[in-house]
Amino acid sequence: MLSPDRIDDIALLEDLSMTAWPAPRRIIHKGWALYFAGGHTGRANSANAMVAMNAIDDATIDMVEAEYRRQGLPPQFRLTPLSPPDLGLRLADRGYGIASQSLVLFRPLDGITAAAPDAAVRVQERLDQAWMDAYRRMVPVPEPEMPALLSILNGIAARPRFAMLWQDGEPVAACLCVLDRGWAGFYKVACRPDRRGQGLPRRLMADMLSRVVGEGAVGAYLQVGTANAPALALYAKLGFRHLYDYAYAKLG
Repeated sequence: MLSPDRIDDIALLEDLSMTAWPAPRRIIHKGWALYFAGGHTGRANSANAMVAMNAIDDATIDMVEAEYRRQGLPPQFRLTPLSPPDLGLRLADRGYGIASQSLVLFRPLDGITAAAPDAAVRVQERLDQAWMDAYRRMVPVPEPEMPALLSILNGIAARPRFAMLWQDGEPVAACLCVLDRGWAGFYKVACRPDRRGQGLPRRLMADMLSRVVGEGAVGAYLQVGTANAPALALYAKLGFRHLYDYAYAKLG
């Protein structure tokens, strides 16, 4: 369905993921999108190539650094296959270090049929305080980052689905799924710490994959840190496979 050898396939998933995770403030400059979200997540606080690029001039790098400093954030580039091939080395010469590395995974959905939904899964189209509170019990979010996170979640222009799996009368797993142009992007997959090891995120995601097929999705994608072995194992069991890598180069 997609191939790492086709740059257009990578550009498609970049477009989808940037739409699904919208930074509240941005600057567009010479094919670069500079995103600002008060430091919450790397994607929403980094400079990203919008199309495949062969080169970047020093003036553009200087401009990016100046704008992030003006926002009170460390300068940061997200290095993807769309970035100029020598960008990582040029940034290293300026003192940048690799802050984190991630994989983009995808799977076609032609092998999944829409089935009766799991009665323990509740899905809503709008963010509310109950979903947010439940998620924060699974993944702590520093209070200073909450305004930016809420701005991102409330600013999704595509079709978001906020899902929770309930067990014993309590939410125990959560995820955000964004439907856009025939694709389902999965974000914020989480499980309550005291319920880990029971396959709850897998159950939730399996149910959501079936639901999105019923809504017309033909493929699904997600991002995961290269060091997150449990998540990588989960996604492999769900049929996701690797498409491309990206990394964050941060100054300071």
